Order: sequence, then C-alpha cells, then structure tokens
Amino acid sequence: MGTIVVKKKAKLLELDIVRAFAILAVLTIHGTSEATVELPVGSGSQALYLAINKLSNFAVPLFILLSGLVLFYRYIDDWSGKQAVAFYLKRVKQILFPYLIWSAFYYIYNQLLFTRDQLHWSWSEFFGLLPWADASYHLYFMVIIVQFYLLFPLLVWLCRMWSGFRKGLFVLGIAVQFAFYSYNHWVKPLNHMPSLCVTYFSLFCLGGFIGMHYDAFAAWISRHIRWVLPLSAALGAGFMGLFLLEERFGLLLDNTWYELLFNTYPMFAAMSFIWIGRKLLQLWPAVSKALLSLGAVSFGVYLMHPAVLSYWRMHAVNDSGRMLDYHAYTFSAFLLSLIVPWVAVSLYGRIRKKMAPSRNRMPQKGAA
Repeated sequence: MGTIVVKKKAKLLELDIVRAFAILAVLTIHGTSEATVELPVGSGSQALYLAINKLSNFAVPLFILLSGLVLFYRYIDDWSGKQAVAFYLKRVKQILFPYLIWSAFYYIYNQLLFTRDQLHWSWSEFFGLLPWADASYHLYFMVIIVQFYLLFPLLVWLCRMWSGFRKGLFVLGIAVQFAFYSYNHWVKPLNHMPSLCVTYFSLFCLGGFIGMHYDAFAAWISRHIRWVLPLSAALGAGFMGLFLLEERFGLLLDNTWYELLFNTYPMFAAMSFIWIGRKLLQLWPAVSKALLSLGAVSFGVYLMHPAVLSYWRMHAVNDSGRMLDYHAYTFSAFLLSLIVPWVAVSLYGRIRKKMAPSRNRMPQKGAA
C-alpha cells in the first residue's frame, strides 16, 4: 500500500480578522472597567461605559471558540501518535513558556508598580500563583486553554474513530457544560469555576464542529447571514440589557439567564465575524491589512496590554472633575494599551525574523 498523503489545508486568513475583533473587545473590557464602577450609578456616562463593556464580553469566549476551530480544522484529517507528540511540544513552546515568563514578569512588575518598597522574589509564592493564573488578572485564559489542549487529543481521536461522536461534538459540549453548571449552581459551588474549561466547553466544541466542516459552514453562513447577524446583535443587546436593568432598576434575574446569553451571544457573534472577515478580505483590502496585522499579534497584545494599562492608570493625571477629561483619560488608556503592545510585538517579530537563519542564505550542496 502507498503512503497516504494529507493535503495541506489553506490558512484561514479571515480568522486573523476575527482575532483582531476579539482582542479589541478584550482591550475595551479592561479599558472601561474602571469607569463602570467609578462613575455614579444611574448616570448617563456610567450606563454608556457599562453598555460598551458588556457588549464586548464576547471576547474570551470568541478566542476559545477560535481555538477549537483552528485545532480541529488542522488536525481532524492528520492525526497520529507522532502528531500528538509534535502537538504537545509545540504547545509547550508557544503557550507554557510564555505563560511562565509573563507570570514572572507580572509578579515583579505589579510589585514595582503598586508596592515598590516591598519588592521581593519568593519561589514558593510564585509557584503558588501559577495553577490558577493569580500573577495577573488576565492570565486565567492561559489556564483554560492549557486544559483544552490536554483534552484535545482525546476529542480529536474520538471524532476520527466514531462518526457519531464527530456529528454530535457540539451537543456533547452543551451537555458537559450544562452538567457542570447545574452542579455548580444548584448543588455545590465548584472551586475556580470561571477558570475551568468546562465553563466554555460548548464554545470550544462548536468551534471544533465548524473547523471539521469549514467549507460547508462558509457556504451556510453566506446563505443565512441575513438572520444570523441581526440575531447576534439582539443577543448582545439582551446580555447588555440585563446589566443595565440591574444597575438602573435593581432587577436581578437568576444567573442562568446571564449564563445562557453569555454563551449564545459569542457563538452567533463568531459566525457573524467570520462572515464579516471574509467580506472585508474581498471588498476592503486596506482595512483587512490593518486587522490582519493586529490579529497576527493578538496573543502578544493580550499578554502585554495590562502592563501598559496599569502604568497609565497609576501615572496619568485625572483629577479635574470634568467629564470630558475623564472620557479622554479612559480613551487614551484604551489607545495606549492597543498601540504600544501592537508596535512592540510587531517589531519583536520583525527582529526575530531577521535574526533567524534563512534557508535561502544557506550554502547549497556542492557550492564553494
């Protein structure tokens, strides 16, 4: 029998555009977080910042859905024991090492910024921060992703071996997430629930299902975007509205309603953003180029932006009492947390690329 050759799949450029939307939403959430609690409840400005903040809450779920999509798209037709080893080695290099490095950075950086007179290094304290990403508020995403990476080989193997599992992956994701949510909500609270992968299991599995049938999905979303896009907006408005009603009128519904919208909103937003990304690539190349650049460095922007944001908030003067100055202060924080990491990571990538040995510069066999 001849060797089976797996055709290399095309890179899905539109996903980098979706990543750009997701990282902009992350920056928006963090950039407006102060305003949602500092401004008087019931004021127009506080309501505006709260609305923007909650509309952006698709960010982390969207990144998790994209992770499932990319992994299953890449490996569903090309998986083996050898691939599994390569998969884990690659994740150690791309995820585990950066997590350790940036955890150490924020362990020291936050001391320098907030408690300069108590600067210290304790190995036991540092290692105690790692399991649940307590070195910085944004690193919990890394813990969730590592859990999904540990589960992925089992999931992709079951999808390859059992067609029923493959067809029902999304349903399985819903069932697992609902079971854990039910136990946590109605039976006994689970420790670190927001940092457990089961909190996002349906999103990861939906991404995986889309990734395994991407061409069919692309055709489907083109036919159905007329109702998917408005529904995405309606779900976002509904999720935002729950918080506005709570703040303005004290109307507090059972957490299940928040959880339902928190998951369904990013699902439909993801499908809409993929369609938008494909359209931008076709119709607006200049806009696409900028978003592709941001999407390509989104991981670095995610890791670095809290350092910029915290520094700005510690050192920027914001005591005039005028609302216009407060808006400028908040918007400047957003811009700096976007531009500084974007430029820094892009420059780092260019320098690293130039320093890497090029095959084209290697002497050819037999050459002098």
